[in-house]
Amino acid sequence: MKAYRRVCNYATAAVKQEAQYQIPTASRTDKKNPADHDSHDLSKFYTIDAKTVSSIFYTGGLPKPFVEQTTVFAETALMVRNPALEIIHSLKSADYHKPARRYLLYGQTGSGKSLSLAHILHYAYSSKFILYHIPYVPIWLKYGRKEVNWSPTKNGLADVPLIAAQWLKHFKHQNGALLDELNLTTSQDYIWSIRETTPKGTTLNEFISHGINRAKFACDCMDYLLNELKAHCSNNKCKMLVAIDGFNAFFNEKTDLKTEDRVKVTPQQVSMVQTGLSAVLSDWNNGAIVMVTSPRAALNTRRESHLPIYLIGRQGFEHIDPFIPVLVPELSTIEFNNMLDYYEEKRWLQKPGGRKELEFLTSKLPADLMLRCASL
Repeated sequence: MKAYRRVCNYATAAVKQEAQYQIPTASRTDKKNPADHDSHDLSKFYTIDAKTVSSIFYTGGLPKPFVEQTTVFAETALMVRNPALEIIHSLKSADYHKPARRYLLYGQTGSGKSLSLAHILHYAYSSKFILYHIPYVPIWLKYGRKEVNWSPTKNGLADVPLIAAQWLKHFKHQNGALLDELNLTTSQDYIWSIRETTPKGTTLNEFISHGINRAKFACDCMDYLLNELKAHCSNNKCKMLVAIDGFNAFFNEKTDLKTEDRVKVTPQQVSMVQTGLSAVLSDWNNGAIVMVTSPRAALNTRRESHLPIYLIGRQGFEHIDPFIPVLVPELSTIEFNNMLDYYEEKRWLQKPGGRKELEFLTSKLPADLMLRCASL
């Protein structure tokens, strides 16, 4: 009986202590459409509905740890930060009769560049831009055993057909409904082989499906699709946002890819990379280009600096010049505290206090803060 009373007393004390501690509520904005975000929404969270998340990011675009966090929290909430807001405001006021303007997001590893890009993608999607989105370039060049063949149509270049087919699925998942609405079609005949031809006037959705179903043609389909989209944009039939995360991987010195004859290929020898580099040329109107550089996308021997000139080198710098650099810094004091309030609200951080220690340990980098709070 005494033991029972002692346990009850402990339990009652714990309940009283928890009741005395008021769980913080993070600052949020009720504006769900990123086109409505302005300076009053800075440092606040906004929620993306599940249907939109599935439409934009189902096949890539959000960092894996963040996706795991959204599963636990049962919501996808992004913080409105100045780098994304700056580019969104620029996109809203841009003169689309001029060549596509280029923006480059850069910053330390874990500073939130990919989530800033996600915010921009959400704006473009809600504003009915076609998304030509490459979620993370190193996936094309580094990971896993991939089928690599010399291109039959581009001398000296290698195709990675299965990865190209996966990307076409990603593109169609994001843009299929909009392409049907715009009723965009091919401007010429495409001859794939003696027996296979895509006639002029075929819808772009049908054209993409051919590349998905016939993976051997997927790399060429990516290239032709880009040319068709550039032409449609320049003819004022649609708008397009080119968004590439891990852009500096295009300029790495080597890849892990080998052809059937065991020849190692460089990024510049991959046909998909050449298509990606063509996508960031401002030789078309009615759109914009947003690139992200990251030390994590570089080779292990080239991660000492997060500055673009170091990561993409002179060749990359000349390829995208002129462009507007946008730094994604560590969290401000307001952003840092609001993010901790959010984690406490979601019980992701269950030990209140110690904010100065967390600030020191994470240098106010949001990715590091997320991982630290998950372990507390």
